[in-house]
Amino acid sequence: MRLWLVPGVTPDRWLKVWAQRLPDDPLDVVRGGSREAVAAVLAGDVDAAVVRLTPVDPTTGDRLDAPAPPGLATTTPSTRDGWAVVPLWTEDTVVVVPKEHVLTVVDQVDAADLADEPLVVPADDALGWLPPGHDADVTQAPDVATAVALVASEVGVLVLPAALARAHRDESTTVRPVPDAPGSPLALVWRVDAEHPHAQELVGILRGRTSASSRGTATPDPEPRPARKATPPPARGRRTPTGRPSPAARTGKGRPRSR
Repeated sequence: MRLWLVPGVTPDRWLKVWAQRLPDDPLDVVRGGSREAVAAVLAGDVDAAVVRLTPVDPTTGDRLDAPAPPGLATTTPSTRDGWAVVPLWTEDTVVVVPKEHVLTVVDQVDAADLADEPLVVPADDALGWLPPGHDADVTQAPDVATAVALVASEVGVLVLPAALARAHRDESTTVRPVPDAPGSPLALVWRVDAEHPHAQELVGILRGRTSASSRGTATPDPEPRPARKATPPPARGRRTPTGRPSPAARTGKGRPRSR
């Protein structure tokens, strides 16, 4: 099976579990953006993809008007328009600022605090979001790596999902969470008319299910070995099965006799 992953997604644990459950069907990983992922699924180059969906406004729960991958439903994730869309999780949003920036004095940043900050926006922007009332300069960058380098050069600040910030760490920058910014929802998608035989197994692995609870036919997960019970030492002063005091009782110190 071939699986497309967007940047920031780490599949190490998934690959390990997949190899245990489906050793005869290796899981090959391809990396790239969400738009390219959808095109690859449509062309049959990959069987499924983990993509970023349109962000959700944290105050209203509504999806924003940011452009979504072509051909992919932008409403509540479900099976529609020929796609199977399985929600996975929503990544928190952070802001990357220069190391000596004034915003580094706080533990977290409000979206309103970014209204006057110059922004750096990569061409592969995962959020498509501007802070409310933003009226400062916006600098375009070809990709996230270049955007982080521009932040390090104090051109502006960068708002993006936390996983992407971790993947592009720079010692000259600092990261702060933005709790009231929209998160980045991720989903596993594939074409309903070309569903891989192990698609449901993949869903179970990505959601952390055991093989017993997944709707597939993979090899069951190995059962953990029961822990050995330690034999407690004989208590001091107890009698042996013969009724005689144990050696510990005979050699123990008692109170001195009074004279």
